Amino acid sequence: MGRTKYDIGQIIRDHYQDFFSGFKVDPQVRKSFSAMAVCRTRYLGGHVDVCPECGEVHVSYNSCRDRHCPKCQNKEREQWIDMRREEIIPRAKYFHVVFTIPDSLHPLAMHFMNEFYSTMFRAAWKTLEKFFKAQGLKGGMTSILHTWGSNMHYHPHIHCIVPGGGIDKDGVWRSLDGCKGAGDFLFPVQALSKVFRAKFMSLLPKALKPSGGLIREDIRKQCFARGWCVYSRPPARGVEKVLEYIGRYAYRVAISNGRIMDYDGERVTYDWKDYRSGGKHRTMTMKAVDFLHLFSLHILPKGMVRIRHYGLVSPSNRDRLREVQAQLGGEPVPKHRPRKPYLQICQEHGWRIGVCPCCNAELITIETINPSRAPPLSFLRRRTACTK
Repeated sequence: MGRTKYDIGQIIRDHYQDFFSGFKVDPQVRKSFSAMAVCRTRYLGGHVDVCPECGEVHVSYNSCRDRHCPKCQNKEREQWIDMRREEIIPRAKYFHVVFTIPDSLHPLAMHFMNEFYSTMFRAAWKTLEKFFKAQGLKGGMTSILHTWGSNMHYHPHIHCIVPGGGIDKDGVWRSLDGCKGAGDFLFPVQALSKVFRAKFMSLLPKALKPSGGLIREDIRKQCFARGWCVYSRPPARGVEKVLEYIGRYAYRVAISNGRIMDYDGERVTYDWKDYRSGGKHRTMTMKAVDFLHLFSLHILPKGMVRIRHYGLVSPSNRDRLREVQAQLGGEPVPKHRPRKPYLQICQEHGWRIGVCPCCNAELITIETINPSRAPPLSFLRRRTACTK
């Protein structure tokens, strides 16, 4: 929870004009960039704390709470992970499934994000639902949309957490045929790939029609000429580790400030993991404007829901989920789940919030800084230039 040396907000403040003039920028990108530019600055207000032991004074500024900001929503992420832990089905084997779209469809995805991403979710669930029904079961999945790879390049895909079983027509839990005993088999991935491709390519034209979008015939042929990639494996270290892995990106986009290795005012260098070379860490350097463009590709449209639950784990089937958990001797999901206070979450994770870093005494708030009207980004840039 400590401060990082480099900050995306600073890069936005320094180069937003060049970026906005050099690229066609969506209004939602402008809104998110404006929020991130003033995140944890005096323009959003804050409070002044003092240590009663050593007299050290600490000034803390408020967050922008934008869902794309790398400095925000730590609380929401941990609450999400805790809620998913409560929904785990005891003794059930879980699988991490990833549905990926071929790059020939990327230009279409960028122009029709809402329709394209929603179709990805629907096609992924209809694919799994088809295989569950073949065994006479009602299954479920928790899914999260990612639009980036480790190198920040555009790469839309759906991460899914899928229990290896479902309920039959009598409401009794049964494991899938391939998930019994020590098996690590959910469904055949080649069959999943073919069905997912067919479902997606059938649903997408219907989703694009109201917006006037079309799939060119040559693109369609490319899509059917190659196999699509579906990954399906049980998590090596259990379902809770997958929840933590996916949860890191549930309320954050593309890159954290901690991965920015260097920023000299003109160029940005960041760390990324090359999975094609065994997960080796590499660095990438580019102009700050190009970095902002790359980051902007992952700003979601207004109202786009990035986390979705289907089947047995959907909110509408919460009572059925409780029955299954009770059948298997587990603790049912509480009917009322109060949200934990922020300070409690910080204490559980060892985050040093409200504590003096010098003597570990609890800080006392002596002044509240009222937020001012968020200034135009041009004003921010002039202020930044004057203070350098």
